[in-house]
This record gives sequence, structure tokens and C-alpha cells, in this order.
Amino acid sequence: MNVNKLAKKFDKLKNTTRQHSFIYISDDGCIDVEYCHKVLKFEKEQIILQLAKSNLKIIGLELSMKNYGFMNVKIFGKIHSIEFDDNKEGII
Repeated sequence: MNVNKLAKKFDKLKNTTRQHSFIYISDDGCIDVEYCHKVLKFEKEQIILQLAKSNLKIIGLELSMKNYGFMNVKIFGKIHSIEFDDNKEGII
């Protein structure tokens, strides 16, 4: 097997079994989320993401989302608050 193909498969496996997610919040209305497992809800005023160990609820106005790479998203808009919930089943 080609070493490059094997390395890509290993990276994909490593990312799917990741135990932590990383969130970067900037003051220009942008949130970067690395290792987002699933988008549970997407609306202009609310976005709920399933992370590795909890759910992240983002509330704001004119929210939009952009996918950049495997399991990584950027959220833009007028962010009012964020909330964490340990219940991985959902906080909808």
C-alpha cells in the first residue's frame, strides 16, 4: 500500500476518534470550531453543534456557517451568547 494513502487514512481515523474539540472566539463576530462532529440545528438566530464531549449552542443574529476542512466550521454573525451542554443527545 502507498505510504501517502496509509497516512491519509490514519489522519482520518485519528480525527474521527478525537476526544476534544477546540473553539476559538474572535472579537470580529467569528467562532472557529475544530473537530465538530455534527450540526444538530442551523437557523439564522441559533446554531447547535455536537462536539466531542458536549453540545455547543450559539445564539445571535444573521448567523452563517462555513465548512473549512474535515470536521471544522466557522460561524459568522452578531453573536450574543454561547452555551455548553454535556448531554450529547441534544439541547434542542
